[in-house]
Amino acid sequence: MALQALYTERISGQGWEEALAETVVRRKSSDEAVEYARRLATEVASHCGELDRMIEERLENWRFDRVSVVDLTILRIALAELLYCPETPTNVIINEAIEIAHRYSSNDAGRFVNGILDRLAREVRGA
Repeated sequence: MALQALYTERISGQGWEEALAETVVRRKSSDEAVEYARRLATEVASHCGELDRMIEERLENWRFDRVSVVDLTILRIALAELLYCPETPTNVIINEAIEIAHRYSSNDAGRFVNGILDRLAREVRGA
């Protein structure tokens, strides 16, 4: 849900809060899932510049402006979880991001997302 809301904001300019509300209606998600998605989207929106800087610094042989919107949004969400959701295990965050990348992005996205998040996780969580 957070990915859909943040992606919609980036592509259409519609606010992520409104996009999330529309997603919730379509998905009929649990209150707990909605609150976690809202928490993630809030953290990404509040710290987007910092998240982007951290991601850009770990890109190797790739320009930041060439990262797809979907991949960048997945990376932002996962990095926000690594930084601001200490109760969520590192391996769960990374595995979920890889799974989402495989589902919503290109064939190589999972490997790309894994490489960036692995470096970030070691730096921010010592994992």
